[in-house]
Amino acid sequence: MEDEAKTTNKSIIKIVGAALGVLFLLLVIALIINLVRLGAENDRKQALIEQNARLEQLIQKNDDLAEYCSSTEFIEEYAREMLDMVYRGETVIGGEEE
Repeated sequence: MEDEAKTTNKSIIKIVGAALGVLFLLLVIALIINLVRLGAENDRKQALIEQNARLEQLIQKNDDLAEYCSSTEFIEEYAREMLDMVYRGETVIGGEEE
């Protein structure tokens, strides 16, 4: 009977060992999967940071252009070049021929 108990204990130990081995393997696989996902998310985050920087530059460039287009300097230049306007009493010398 004692031999039977020893055999049963050995079988239980083998089963528990195999179960722990499978559990360890699953944990390692889950860790690898999560590390790959984390790497991909970090790459995506970096791409979004770079895209954000480009968009911020574009916004700043457009803000500068909008500010310039609302300046008196631009309005006067546009009126002279595109609308052929002059100040009262101003004489145009050497105007371009069309």
